Amino acid sequence: KLEALPTPARIAALRKLWASELPPASDCTILTGLGALYAGFDMEQGTDGFMTGFAFPEILQAMNAAAQRKEWERAHALYQRYLPLLVFEQQPGVAVRKELYRLRGLIECAHVRHPAAPAAAPALAKALAEQVERSLPGIDVSQPLPASLFA
Repeated sequence: KLEALPTPARIAALRKLWASELPPASDCTILTGLGALYAGFDMEQGTDGFMTGFAFPEILQAMNAAAQRKEWERAHALYQRYLPLLVFEQQPGVAVRKELYRLRGLIECAHVRHPAAPAAAPALAKALAEQVERSLPGIDVSQPLPASLFA
């Protein structure tokens, strides 16, 4: 799992190093984390996928599938479409992510321990709901995201 910035440069360096080994270390897997914030760039450098707690793994799966097929325009279109949601989820602490897990029906309660601020704070909850609606208009996020979103 790679989480050291800058991830694209590090992925490229690892791939180059492994390619120079005899025999080539082609069976080494690189997964990137950091909430997939740099996914668009990481994919081009050869990440094999993502290891992050992002609340919408269907989005990451669709991006990665396009990248593995070398469909760069599609992979980047998905990245650009969902980047605001990726960024919003990455606010300090786990409150936003836990609230998204709650909205998805994965956990019953999004309570976070002190000293963290709850995601249910009215302004944050409103902003989160608005971002989810902008990114996934009319979608019931408590259900798996429909494949048609990624077609």
